[in-house]
Amino acid sequence: MKHYKTGGLALACVVSLCLAACGTGAQVGGAVDRGLDMEGYTREEEQSGENGQTQESTDGGDVTDINSTSGEGAADGLNELGLDPETMDLLKFNIYVQLNNTIVEIMDDINNYFLVVDTAEEFRFREDAEYSYGYRITGFNMDAVEDAEVVCGMEPAFETLDGLVESMLPSMREIIETFNAIDDSEYTYEENQYQQPKDNHIRLMACLQEFTTYADQFLAELDVIADERSAAQEVKMQEEGRLIAYNFSHMLTLSSQILDQIYEQGIDDYNLTELDLTPIYPLFEEMQETAAAYAEAVSDNNQLMQESLSSRQVYAGDFNGLLQAFEWMIKQVESGVPYEDPSHEYLGGLKHIYEVLSGKVEEYNGIFAQ
Repeated sequence: MKHYKTGGLALACVVSLCLAACGTGAQVGGAVDRGLDMEGYTREEEQSGENGQTQESTDGGDVTDINSTSGEGAADGLNELGLDPETMDLLKFNIYVQLNNTIVEIMDDINNYFLVVDTAEEFRFREDAEYSYGYRITGFNMDAVEDAEVVCGMEPAFETLDGLVESMLPSMREIIETFNAIDDSEYTYEENQYQQPKDNHIRLMACLQEFTTYADQFLAELDVIADERSAAQEVKMQEEGRLIAYNFSHMLTLSSQILDQIYEQGIDDYNLTELDLTPIYPLFEEMQETAAAYAEAVSDNNQLMQESLSSRQVYAGDFNGLLQAFEWMIKQVESGVPYEDPSHEYLGGLKHIYEVLSGKVEEYNGIFAQ
């Protein structure tokens, strides 16, 4: 059975507009934009129970509803959301990053589902299944889908991505609704000879191929765009002498490149010992060098002042844990000993790397977002 790119390969790393940039995948193998603070653009649950996407203006002023298309501000060179082209570009990209991250979570559900259920068209349990129906299935809301639906037809055009999003969203909606039904534990599966799981399986199999085909293309295309943006952002950081921000960003970029290499080889925790480490070694060596450069930069008071940072802010940027996670992974591969149960998180496993890397992305946002 195919194991999909999962487990945190795509973590949105976002910072404020005033920084105007920096790098997708944790992206880590997915898509990380360190270019826009999305905190003000996230959905908030209203007291009525309805979801509404809100967007905080960059100057801290009014909040704009992303679903509003009144056209206000268009005469001033703004789009229908009241955003200038540069801001809209960053907003749209980050919405696609969030869509990317939801896709990765769905891929996790797909993997977990087929650890229990056979891939046949008719519902039946795998003979070797060790888990119960609904094992580690996570439900989803439609926020990422609805936001992407709003912006995919707006300028600036993301050409290939816009078309993929439009084609993918119907099957993505269906697969989310199906997994939400599986996640519902309010009924007894054994009743009526597992009729509800049978119905869920029919729905899933009907949309699975279409969704995964478009999703794979979307992830790959967003990866390319994110890598281009990340490279440009890091060049700008170096030109501006922002060595602390650059080295932190570059650590995330190198992590992403290593995980990309692993993914391209078709490797996950189930076949980790088959990984060819040849392209991994030089990237890991560069990670070590970059971590040392970061440590040197944060110990320089002049550099801290230049980037308007305090030693307390950058204290969290210690990369020992991330370096150890990759080092343990390399040693696990070199040992040739496979994991007893790859579905669990092990030191040295990719799941552990994703967990640590997710924390570093959050730290990046905490340090550099304004």
